[in-house]
Amino acid sequence: MQRSCKVLWCIVLLSAVQAEDNEITDRLERAKRWLNYPINGGVAKIVLGCVVPIRFHHPLSRVIVNTYNLQANYRIPATIIYPHPESVFQNRAVGGEDQGRRQLFAVLEQAFSRSGRNGRACLLRAVCEVAEMPLKHNGLIGEIIDVIFTPSPSDSPLDPDYLLAQSYGQQGRDCTVQYPDCPLGHGLFDNISFLATQQPPQSARE
Repeated sequence: MQRSCKVLWCIVLLSAVQAEDNEITDRLERAKRWLNYPINGGVAKIVLGCVVPIRFHHPLSRVIVNTYNLQANYRIPATIIYPHPESVFQNRAVGGEDQGRRQLFAVLEQAFSRSGRNGRACLLRAVCEVAEMPLKHNGLIGEIIDVIFTPSPSDSPLDPDYLLAQSYGQQGRDCTVQYPDCPLGHGLFDNISFLATQQPPQSARE
């Protein structure tokens, strides 16, 4: 009877030790991670939107905006069907000059010219106006506009006329006077915004 009790106690102790060992092992082990691909590759969606305020003359204060929304859906291939040649990565110049802003300004100049405006003058005026009145307080869209139309001296291939336009705006000069070839109504921001100066009240002027 005594031997049976000892055997039983040994079995209980071994079971407890084995259970604790299994618990520690489960805690230390990490399950393999898997990347699941949807059936047929799935769809990638890109959504772009822009909200433009509308001037509304009414005694009752209200806010009306015009929203433009563009969605693009692209089907993702289920398997890789294109090679990855090393020449693609070797062609990237590590220490080359960044010509992104110069190319972007060239595209914007062409877009202005196609619409019947003086592309270069209107683009210089836009740079001047952004420097005169930054748009960072207008949210994400304003910050993006500031980044695009704020040239930097480090943009070495960029025409110095853009830096000159930026200095005109920072000095508070009238950008429309500086660039008469882009009159009111032709500028980039003329259709979506206007610059108003706050006049002092009549009592203060008297």
